Amino acid sequence: MQWANELSIVVPVAPGDGSWRDLLVDLVPLRDFSEILFLVVDSISLPLDWQRKDNIRVIPGSAGRAKQLNLGAKEATRPVLWFLHSDSRFTFQTLLALEGAILRRSEGISYFDLGFFGGPGLMWINSVGVWFRSRFLKLPFGDQGFLMTRSTFASLGGFDPNTPFGEDHLMVWKAHELGIPLRPIRGKLLTSARKYLDGGWWPTTRKHLFLTFQQGKTEWFRIREGK
Repeated sequence: MQWANELSIVVPVAPGDGSWRDLLVDLVPLRDFSEILFLVVDSISLPLDWQRKDNIRVIPGSAGRAKQLNLGAKEATRPVLWFLHSDSRFTFQTLLALEGAILRRSEGISYFDLGFFGGPGLMWINSVGVWFRSRFLKLPFGDQGFLMTRSTFASLGGFDPNTPFGEDHLMVWKAHELGIPLRPIRGKLLTSARKYLDGGWWPTTRKHLFLTFQQGKTEWFRIREGK
């Protein structure tokens, strides 16, 4: 797995979030090859066999996902960055798609199709919506596992640490502004849909649509006016 040696995986962990423990299971095939960085506010305790590996680190820092992601990119030592949410899950097929994307060495932001687990039955509608938004509107979000070289990340100036939400959305608009391509990977990444179960499918979906529209409208006018 020579390709995996080129990879730094950046995983921000929010205070009180324990979903990273399930992600460890899926990261096992990469554990001996890739650099894996957990960006934390509260301390976490990795299993002993993970703690003994020099390529796996737990890095404390300030709260805020954008700040954690930026710190992870700064601390990373490999040429390719893969930004994963702590509640992401993936399969061996995802790794095959990841391998192909890394070997192609394409500049830009690459991203996966998205599936959901642990949520209401209507989540298939959200999956279709994500596919349309990312493939046709060219607006993928961070839960689709942004993959990029460190040079692309530097060109984008990192994630905006001043925004209260949507740091991934703003990065995509920055990519459009700079002419940096967005490339779909023909593989699926899964993310937890628990918040849709807890908050209700329609209220949560409506909230995300509204916030995306509001932030996207602001960015569209900013770019159009050259600001």
